[in-house]
Amino acid sequence: MSSILLYLGLLILGGLLSYKGLVHKELYHRLDIVQLICLFALLFTMGLRIGMDDKVIDAFAQIGLHASIFAAFTVVGSVLFVMLFRRGWLWLRREKA
Repeated sequence: MSSILLYLGLLILGGLLSYKGLVHKELYHRLDIVQLICLFALLFTMGLRIGMDDKVIDAFAQIGLHASIFAAFTVVGSVLFVMLFRRGWLWLRREKA
């Protein structure tokens, strides 16, 4: 729980610093590069932790199957939601016209 509060606090602090103009404009223009480097570092450390855990390696096939099923349902659910939302949106716009 405390790590979530730390993440939330850092997010709020970053938002306040940039809102108050305390972040240098040069950093703002290079933020995408900093973000990309941090993302790569995070992915690398996650890969190290997964590779060092024997239980994960042993259950890799089962995890892959569950992940594939979850991804498929997520994609199908998202597409259906967008289709239903668009139909409802278009129906509401026709009602107003």
